[in-house]
Amino acid sequence: MNNLMLSSSGADLSRLRTLVAAVDKEVVHDSGSSTAADGQTSKSALNTTWSCLVEMLDLGTEPEMRTCQTCKHSCTLGATRCDHCWTSLLPLTAKERVAA
Repeated sequence: MNNLMLSSSGADLSRLRTLVAAVDKEVVHDSGSSTAADGQTSKSALNTTWSCLVEMLDLGTEPEMRTCQTCKHSCTLGATRCDHCWTSLLPLTAKERVAA
């Protein structure tokens, strides 16, 4: 499996995941609307190409997030420093981990 490393912020990757999901929904929705033989071949090729792209991007699931206590920027749940202001993040309590 090819893992394409993107040098993007968490927000960019989150937006990319959202866009990929939206296009995927449209491709699946549109794939049932054509009945012509040429249309089916085209749809099949599109579905194959789309599947390869999604596999190559290998975005994974959306990471769990928390808010920096200083600047209120979103950070990943396991972060020890805010990637925006570099403040050391306090460890989460057991109660906060369950809530996240």
